[in-house]
Amino acid sequence: MSGPGIHLPPTDPRAKVVEIIRAPAFFLLCTGVLNVFFNIAGFVLAALHVTSPLAPAGTPANALELSPALALMLVVGILCGVLSAWGAMSALNLKGYGLATVGGITALYILSPACVVGVPVAIWMLFTLRRDGVREAFRN
Repeated sequence: MSGPGIHLPPTDPRAKVVEIIRAPAFFLLCTGVLNVFFNIAGFVLAALHVTSPLAPAGTPANALELSPALALMLVVGILCGVLSAWGAMSALNLKGYGLATVGGITALYILSPACVVGVPVAIWMLFTLRRDGVREAFRN
């Protein structure tokens, strides 16, 4: 048995659940880290007043301003990323079923570029958490 998370002997009844949950939890962890990274990058770009490289030629480029709305969106994105990563680590160690569920839900935050990966991974994680025997494995 290789990969991140708890390593159980093959005779442990939770070993099958660990194998089921390992892949979606790992990708949820990656999604959480991406969310934190993209939102911190947004703060840096807004603080430096960077202009968009996608502005059409011949039009004046608008610099990114750190408005209160943008700051709130970025802070919520960082919080969602941290909760997603924390929930993924909780799932990998079979500790805290509720936190693992919250991690999956917060990965659905769609105001970050990581939502392209986050939405499918979050849905996969939430469906995996609802499978038979998974909740019982968290209780032991």
